[in-house]
Amino acid sequence: MTPPLDTLAENQLLLFQRQYFQLLATHLLSFPIPELLRDSDFQSALYLRIFKPGILKHPPPNRYELRVLKGLMLRVETSILDFETHGISDELMLRLTDLLVLPQPPEYISAQEQSFVTYTFTHPSFHASEITLLESPSLISFSGTTGFRTWEAALHLGKYLFTDPGRLLIRGKRVLELGAGTGLLAILCSKYLGAAKVMATDGTEQVAKGIENNLFLNGLSDSGAIEAQVLFWGAPEFAAPSARGLFSSQWDVVIGADVIFDQTVIPWLVATVVGLLSVSAHCQILIAATVRNDQTYSAFLSACRRQSYGF
Repeated sequence: MTPPLDTLAENQLLLFQRQYFQLLATHLLSFPIPELLRDSDFQSALYLRIFKPGILKHPPPNRYELRVLKGLMLRVETSILDFETHGISDELMLRLTDLLVLPQPPEYISAQEQSFVTYTFTHPSFHASEITLLESPSLISFSGTTGFRTWEAALHLGKYLFTDPGRLLIRGKRVLELGAGTGLLAILCSKYLGAAKVMATDGTEQVAKGIENNLFLNGLSDSGAIEAQVLFWGAPEFAAPSARGLFSSQWDVVIGADVIFDQTVIPWLVATVVGLLSVSAHCQILIAATVRNDQTYSAFLSACRRQSYGF
C-alpha cells in the first residue's frame, strides 16, 4: 500500500510519474526536490507507483526505465545529508540491480522499436485523462513518413482542445484530422471531448494501421464514433476512390498538427483544405505547427492568403 503523502509530495510525484509515462527525455524530467527524495515514505511511493514490476499495464522500455532510475538514484544519494537518519530504498536498489543485469539491445535497434507512451491531459474541473499509444518516440522518419511518433504541435493543440473553448469547439461535432500520425488528437476528441464523429487520416496504410491499433489500446475499436483512413492530400478529383467520400461529407472541424514540416507538401495540403471547404463551407480549420523553418511557415501562410483564408 502506498504511504500517504502531503500535497507537495503528491504533486511532485504525480508530475514526475506523468512525464515518465510519456517517456520524456531524462534531462527534461522534473525530478522531485531533495527534501522529498531522501524521505523513506516518498521513496516507497516512487517504487510502488512507478518502478514496481507489474504495476503498469503498459510499462516503458527497460532501457528507458534503467536510464531514469539511474538518474533518480544518483539524486537520492546526493540528497542525503546524514546516512544515520536517512537511507536509500532497498526496493529501488534491487530494481536498479535487476535492470542492470538484463540484456539490452543496441541503441540503434531500440530507436526503431515501438514503445507504450501515455499522455495525460488535465483540466481544473475534470479528472486527468490518459491516452496510451504504441509509437516509436525516437524515430524521426521511416519509409517516407513521420507518422510513427507524436510531435510537439499535437501536444500543444491537444492541450488547447482540452480547455473550455476547445471542448466547446469539439463537443457534438464531426471532426476530420489531417496527418493524424499516431492518432492522439483524434482519440482525444472521440474519447474525452464528446465529438459526434471523428475521422483520423494519414497518407500511408502503415500509419493508418497504427492508428487502428491505438484505437484498440484506448477501447475505441468498436465505438463506431471514430475511424482511421488513408488520405492522400490534393484536390478531390485526385483522391483515391475509397477517400472521395471524405470530400463529399460534411465536417464541422478539421484539425492538423505538424503538417507543414515540408514546403513541398503545402500546395497539396491547401488543395485538400480547399476541397473540404467546398462542401463544408462553415467548417473551422485548426492547424498547429512547430516553426522549424521560417520559409516553410511563410510559404504556408502565403498559400492560405491566396485562398483568402484569414487567421
